[in-house]
Amino acid sequence: MITHWWLNEMPPIPGILRAVFYAGLLVICLVDQPSPLHSAKIIAKTEPAFYTPVGVLRLLRIRWVRPWVLALVAKLTVAVWIAAAVGFLQPVTGVLTFVGFAFLHAVNAGALGSNHSTHSAVYALLSMSFSVSYDFSLDRLLAQHTAWPRLLSEDSVLTSGFAPALLLILLAYTMFAGGAAKVRYGWSGWRDGSALRFYLSESAPVARWPWLSRLVTGSPALCRLAAWGTLVIELGSVAAVFSHQARLPLILCWVGLHLGILCMMMPAYWVQMWCYLLLLDWPRLVSLVTGGEPGHPAVPEGGAGAMTLAVLGCLTAAALVYILVTESEQWPFTSVPMYSNGTRSADRIVLPGRAELHSRAVRAARGRHGAWQRPWVDQEYMEDIWALPADDGARPQRLFHLLHERGATPPVRWSQYAKVVREVAVEDVAAKPADRPEHTSAQEYPAARFLREVVPLVRNALPGWEQYRALELICRTECGGVVIARAELADVPAEEPAR
Repeated sequence: MITHWWLNEMPPIPGILRAVFYAGLLVICLVDQPSPLHSAKIIAKTEPAFYTPVGVLRLLRIRWVRPWVLALVAKLTVAVWIAAAVGFLQPVTGVLTFVGFAFLHAVNAGALGSNHSTHSAVYALLSMSFSVSYDFSLDRLLAQHTAWPRLLSEDSVLTSGFAPALLLILLAYTMFAGGAAKVRYGWSGWRDGSALRFYLSESAPVARWPWLSRLVTGSPALCRLAAWGTLVIELGSVAAVFSHQARLPLILCWVGLHLGILCMMMPAYWVQMWCYLLLLDWPRLVSLVTGGEPGHPAVPEGGAGAMTLAVLGCLTAAALVYILVTESEQWPFTSVPMYSNGTRSADRIVLPGRAELHSRAVRAARGRHGAWQRPWVDQEYMEDIWALPADDGARPQRLFHLLHERGATPPVRWSQYAKVVREVAVEDVAAKPADRPEHTSAQEYPAARFLREVVPLVRNALPGWEQYRALELICRTECGGVVIARAELADVPAEEPAR
């Protein structure tokens, strides 16, 4: 029964859909920003001190990839991508497309914070690695007119509906995990709509439809309705896996949710919306138009190949459950925590007490992310690097903002900057004695070492850096900021950081 579900629950992907999907996804990934296909540019603008290689790359002992290597990999990936689109050398070109894109995506993940906008593309290309369709393919054309060999037979298990079924599991999980994160990290704020109102208000300057943003944020009732609608859509996503009848309505709701985000906030989920094409029951939709009989021939459930795919699918589903329960953010999976804080307003953010810092840091270091809030917008920061002016009468300034104001290039995108500063603060406070989180010169802790790496970057990038005497990493608490690390700007000579 399980094998039958994996092979026959979804219709196989026909050749014309394969070509349209691959071609459309390629265009979107070439145009969309930030995209793994542009990883060379992204990494070139990322300082190694702020780069955090994902676990898979660390296992491979890859700490940094030079931009020219990424540019070459991107060009090769596009080449095999086009071959996969026209159905040439299936399924090898599909596998190579996934491997190339996944490598670029993994490299990008170390520079983009918790951005998950293109995770769906990785999932889709992985799923397409298990799909072969000889109709509307260059493989069939060459086989008909030459002695070109097909790598797999036309009755191969890869001609089944396994690929869209696997993608359905992955994309339904992604939607569900977003709702679960909102309940886990910010239930009260999402329940009464105040969290959504906060994020919409902070996104108002970049809203694509300002009138709609003003309409929703101006009405607490609309915010509450939209927040509950979001939770229902996301938490109800699992029904798409078990109910054929609910699948199409839910997919349309997912698209509607993404379009709402597109109109009123910054993220644009074009990639994810395009991937939904593979989840639609095209034979049934065509039959509704033509009046013909829907359906597709069932694929035999026996054989080692069918069993292998069923086991692989079940292991993937089990891995997703594990990721969700443990709050893991290990690439290529995510528990989708973005915008999940229940923040009501910037001036009502609940700050921890100084005595709580150590226990919170220890829990966060063990993977309990709710113990130490993650900032999704600038106003939610709990820790930051501050530049102290040489003039005692001048006010300290937050480093990232100072660089922007002076026209300097920041060392990394803000989302990654905030992620790295948070991780350093957590590691530092967890390593110190429970009652002494403050900076000390008696012993060098992680945050102090990190600031020493940041000093030459600031000296090289910030015009007039001599006007500032030191950098401090400060954690906000209910009784004021706690300085957990300090580095003098004059202590480290300016030099080009090694790559």
